[in-house]
Amino acid sequence: MTFKIFRSGLLLSLIILSGALKAQISHGGEPIFKYGGSKNQLVSLQLPNFELLYKNTIATSTSQGIRLKNAQYAHAYKVNYNSSEHGIWEILKDGRKVWRLSVKSENAFSLGLIFSKFKLPEGGQLFVYNSQSNRVLGAYTHENNKKSGRFSIEPLQGDELVIEYIEPKNVGFSAELRIESILHDYKNIFNLLKGESSVKASGSCNVDINCPEGNDWQTEKKSVCHILYNGWIASGALINNTRQDGTPYLLTAYHVIHEQENADIAIFYFNYENSGCMFEDAERSQSISGSTLRATTSNLDFSLLELSVVPPASYTPYYAGWDRSGRIPANTTSIHHPSGDAKKISIDNDSPVTATYSDARYTFDDNTSWQILDWEVGTTEGGSSGSPLFDENHRIIGDLTGGDASCSNSVNDYYAKFSSSWENYPNSNEQLKFWLDPLGLGVETLDGFDPYGGFLASFNLSADTICHSSSISVTDFSSGDPDSFEWHFGDGASPQNANTKGPHTVNYSTTGMKEIKLIVEKDGVKDSIVKNVLVMDLPIVDFDYQLNKLSVNLVNASIDATSYSWNFGDGGTSEEANPVHSYSNSGTYTISLNASNICGSVSLNKEIKTSYNDQLKIYPNPSNGKFSIDLSKIVFSELSWSVFSTQGAEVKNGLVSEFTNILEFNLNGLSGGVYILRMNVDGEVLTRKLLLVE
Repeated sequence: MTFKIFRSGLLLSLIILSGALKAQISHGGEPIFKYGGSKNQLVSLQLPNFELLYKNTIATSTSQGIRLKNAQYAHAYKVNYNSSEHGIWEILKDGRKVWRLSVKSENAFSLGLIFSKFKLPEGGQLFVYNSQSNRVLGAYTHENNKKSGRFSIEPLQGDELVIEYIEPKNVGFSAELRIESILHDYKNIFNLLKGESSVKASGSCNVDINCPEGNDWQTEKKSVCHILYNGWIASGALINNTRQDGTPYLLTAYHVIHEQENADIAIFYFNYENSGCMFEDAERSQSISGSTLRATTSNLDFSLLELSVVPPASYTPYYAGWDRSGRIPANTTSIHHPSGDAKKISIDNDSPVTATYSDARYTFDDNTSWQILDWEVGTTEGGSSGSPLFDENHRIIGDLTGGDASCSNSVNDYYAKFSSSWENYPNSNEQLKFWLDPLGLGVETLDGFDPYGGFLASFNLSADTICHSSSISVTDFSSGDPDSFEWHFGDGASPQNANTKGPHTVNYSTTGMKEIKLIVEKDGVKDSIVKNVLVMDLPIVDFDYQLNKLSVNLVNASIDATSYSWNFGDGGTSEEANPVHSYSNSGTYTISLNASNICGSVSLNKEIKTSYNDQLKIYPNPSNGKFSIDLSKIVFSELSWSVFSTQGAEVKNGLVSEFTNILEFNLNGLSGGVYILRMNVDGEVLTRKLLLVE
């Protein structure tokens, strides 16, 4: 009977969520303006200086006597940026609208975003990127809309980011976007998490889950996740219920998340682990954004969340079993993310003891904690909070609160007892029983399960970038012996679709990013996977430049190029995308850019003059009063200007102390005739005649 309920329940969940099987918080695609091409200059909003205002406050705000094991990595700036009042909008030739907003927080290692309003129409795409990282986050689409209206975007490396939203013509409604917080990472979370820093994220005594000590825990490890929420890090675990229907319940600690506001914006990362023992190749690539708080209480340190979507088969999720009996286990094991590091394992070969947890912030009910007296393998750290404690039967018996354990002295950690959290309090929102035993079976133990039974959609591409004149081979590698295959090869594909295993050879009549999707089915259960292939034509070559005295800053505006070769006309060359070149002498030079991709290469030559005087453009001239000076080709620190009559009398002047593209002034009220403009640009004097007509 239980088996039938499980199968029908899981199938129902998968059918309902078939449109959300891509539980990743991003859905692929590319922004329009990351590599240039905008006709409008993007001005960055600057946040207050973190070092001056907040660093000392945060450093001194850690009260003595608090032993909780969540950890803060970022400061949350409270802002109110929205798509109506901030940033710039552009209308493209094809009728699409694009909104962009740039935000900078000086010296941040990474920046994250929390939206208080996130509502996109179908077809809308939102991306986040910067010039400091090769990563592009997104596209975020209408599939990311939540009932709460709130949404989090994971941290992006660097201290500046650009938000780009693309909206098609004739949508049902215009997007509503409002940012409430910007997370300034002051702990270098990317270096720590990815092992790129000389300082390891967690202590050297910690043991990777894929070391020999974790050999017996390769199933249960798939339930454990790393959690980011509002500038903090913690851990948690998927947990089974008696209906065994794949409801994505997740157990963590009260002190981690006990408010719906934080549950809304939490990001949950699965399979964030090194592929081998002491490797450093973990990636946070499988994530789910948002959850619903189902049960918690300030008297016990547990919280039960329900994730916003069911983890897809590609995440290989596992719902851990549990033991609510309260019996004392022979030994215990914890799987967690110390200091936000890749997944680790800690083992205590002895029985825990019943204890009460108390510190300067929390005192939980008496005798509702398990105390680990000493870890024989590994330890726990900030970021481990909420992680599961397993007994010798591989069932959850608690979640981590805190303690004194560290690599220097791995003793005295405390876990909230699962048995106490079960039904010590009668209300459904203060207990686990109501949610984890929905059938009322009264069982004391429940084993975990794999909701997909090893069934997984997968395929390989012969290449992820091809020339439009070439073809691509698509080969199925799905596991679990699917009964049927449904292929969709993307726009301009030939064939467009297929319903056999393959392999398939596909050609494209159009260029761009193509989405290839495979849906497999077995016994009424479906799984899907999407991969992108970029179809390219010859590159479109263009560049612009700015002068800084004898140095020229090249701005590459080429499209669909993968490599570049510059010749600066004086014997100098470069293969950088946006080089800076200094000339020995002022003069006229021909700059050549050769842009290449897999389809071939295209060149473009432009003649430039390395003199500010040659770059100065005034319009309109003659004018009936208003003159504009184009300064876009000149980089300067300070510019002073004066307008003189032909008799030498000064009639207008000004000072520009920071860079601007255009200088405007008005000579209305003066008599018509010839005037002389004199400009001093960082010591170089430029003059022009102005003709004022009445």
